[in-house]
Amino acid sequence: MVFAASALAKSPEVDPVSCDDLWVAVKATLDDTSNYRVMWENEIGQKASFVVVGALIQYSQKVALTEKGGGSMARAAIIEVGPDNADWRQFHHRVAESLAKLRVPKANPMVAGQP
Repeated sequence: MVFAASALAKSPEVDPVSCDDLWVAVKATLDDTSNYRVMWENEIGQKASFVVVGALIQYSQKVALTEKGGGSMARAAIIEVGPDNADWRQFHHRVAESLAKLRVPKANPMVAGQP
C-alpha cells in the first residue's frame, strides 16, 4: 500500500490484494468515528474524502484506489501543517490493521472443537 502525503512524497508501490479488498479495509478504517468523519464516499470509484477527528485544523483529506499490476495502489492526500506526519502514519497503520483482519482465515464452525 502506498499513501502519498502532501508533505511527504512516497514512491508508488502496489499491494498484492484486489482493490475491492483494500477498499473494504479503507472503509472499515474510515468507519471509526472516533478517528475520522467521512464527508463523501464513491463506492464505484473507490474514493473518499474525510476529516481527521481532533485535528487542530479541519482539512479535507482524500483517498483513492486504482488497479495496477495485478494488485492495487492507494493514494491518499493527507494535509498536515509542520514536519510531523502523524495523521498520515496513523491512517496508513489503521488501514494495514484492517487489511490484516480481512486476511485472517475464519475458523470453520463445523471443525471447531473436534479432535
